[in-house]
Amino acid sequence: MSDPRDGSRNQVEQALERYLTEQQMTRRELIERIGALGALVALAPIVAACATGAASVAPSVVAPTATPARTTAAASAAPTATPVPTPVPSPESELIVYNWLDYIGEDVIPSFQEKYPVKVKYELFDDIEVAYAKLGKDGSGYDVSFPTSVDIPRFSAAGTIIPLDKSLLPNIANLGAEWKNPGYDPDNTHSVPYVWWTTGVGYDTKKVTDSPTSSKALWDPRYKNHISMLDDYQEAFGLALIQLGYSANTTDTTQMDAALALLKQQKPLLRTYSSDTVGTMVSGDVWIGQIWGSDLYQINQENENISFFIPEEGGVRGSDTAVIYSGAKHPIAAHLFLNHLLDAKVSASNTNTIGYMGPNEAAKPFIDPAILADPAVNPDKAILAKLEELLDLPNAVDQEYLTRWQALKAGG
Repeated sequence: MSDPRDGSRNQVEQALERYLTEQQMTRRELIERIGALGALVALAPIVAACATGAASVAPSVVAPTATPARTTAAASAAPTATPVPTPVPSPESELIVYNWLDYIGEDVIPSFQEKYPVKVKYELFDDIEVAYAKLGKDGSGYDVSFPTSVDIPRFSAAGTIIPLDKSLLPNIANLGAEWKNPGYDPDNTHSVPYVWWTTGVGYDTKKVTDSPTSSKALWDPRYKNHISMLDDYQEAFGLALIQLGYSANTTDTTQMDAALALLKQQKPLLRTYSSDTVGTMVSGDVWIGQIWGSDLYQINQENENISFFIPEEGGVRGSDTAVIYSGAKHPIAAHLFLNHLLDAKVSASNTNTIGYMGPNEAAKPFIDPAILADPAVNPDKAILAKLEELLDLPNAVDQEYLTRWQALKAGG
């Protein structure tokens, strides 16, 4: 006599296999997701599939089937139950977010709190390395933060951030094609892109009147004590390397030495190294400096005479991401917040407020046309083709850069 439970076991096994295949997920990854999100959330699509009697688990809402014109008496006596949609989990009552200063639309947090019964605790930083130290290996109590894309590979490898549950991120469909499978995080497994930028040169047209086009202008002795460089070793070395005709991600120590020599030549001309390009450029003390292009929008609110160009030699393109930390105590609310950031109007609000382009193709109809037309913020494809994205370099190579950077900053 067969065990009546065998059918149920087979059904569960079939639903599980379908789900893993469709999500391109291994059983080990499913177990990790259960650990991060809880069994109720992680297994919800599989449970729903079993309730339908074996239909695909992919759709979140199952359309009702048409009723045949004629049915048999047996069918009438035992009607099929209406399929139950995959349940949307209730978020936790709190969410703790850690973000850059002045890096979000004014209505983004309020609109999220109106949509969900979640109180957001929102804290700020102005130095990414300080933020990383505070976040530690698991977030140190923070649920969501915004690491630079170059750091995603090492964070995911170390288990610092969790794999995302795409079933809770339907707005990920809004991403532009170039952001759906980024090299730093294939298939956006551990992160979603937040905003992106270019790095170039900003200058005060009242002080620098010859419309420079090369990064060599940052070595012009006419501007001594009025030049700034980014206080970021990859950005500073990247600019010097590209000017010399090398890759910004070179692993060749001879090329690194050549870039260091160039930066040493420049140092006596500098007023400062700074990551606060907005404050630096509006102070009046800096006439020309290496800046993130998207900061031009905020700079021009204070000084409309500041212009920007991407050096003719080429430049750097970078991006920031949104992630959920492995120690997050509010993973459902965190997923819903990431999905909120991917909403077309929310993404547009970010761009319209901070002046950085987002990766959201669906947001473009809601973005200020002046921003879309600004080549400093939204460069055309010909310019983008000349840009390099900074990579996550091996530790040994990274240390080679750091050693040279420390020597430069120390005056050696």
